[in-house]
Amino acid sequence: MIRRPGHLADTEPPTGVPTDVAGLDLERAGLNVEAAGGSAERFWHALAAGQAALPAGASTDLVVTLAGIAGWRAGVLGLRGDALAHLAEVPPVAAAAALGIPETELDAFAERQRVDRFWWPGRAAARGYVCAVGGFAGLGGAWTAPPGDARPLDDDGSFTVRTGERWWRVDADVWGSRLVALDREPPPGHGAGATASLLTFAESYLAWVYVPETA
Repeated sequence: MIRRPGHLADTEPPTGVPTDVAGLDLERAGLNVEAAGGSAERFWHALAAGQAALPAGASTDLVVTLAGIAGWRAGVLGLRGDALAHLAEVPPVAAAAALGIPETELDAFAERQRVDRFWWPGRAAARGYVCAVGGFAGLGGAWTAPPGDARPLDDDGSFTVRTGERWWRVDADVWGSRLVALDREPPPGHGAGATASLLTFAESYLAWVYVPETA
């Protein structure tokens, strides 16, 4: 497993250079992805991979829809719902290329994602581990003390965790994650129906999102 923050589904991300499209500012789109918590570089690569699989003369509207999928693939949590809603509007070969998954797995991925934000075809092989968040600040991570007291919150894919005297909110899905420092300890969530957990380990500066393989 990885020893720094990251997503196990992102070990072989799409690659490529996107093609300019009239009416779509790719530079600004990448910066918007970055501002929303994703990676501009991953966005451009994912979009390029999807564009390469589109038919010649694809409309700007189709590329814009593909860009939304690429933005989700690049780690923007807020684009998940929209990307799933419009996935069927993009040729399957292009959608799969942008997501970096085999086309034969696309239908299963979309179906499982609608009920499980942490699923991807390789999760079973990863023994249910999805992503690591946090990390030691001295190595580019977020935390100066190991995490502990991890708990689920009521929002899907959300957790809280403590490092030293500081509490944090963690939001995540299969492609992205977000850490927000909190002013105080949050009220306990019920975690009703939650299948995922946030795991911490002694002397480790990482916290892991984990889904039991029966889920």
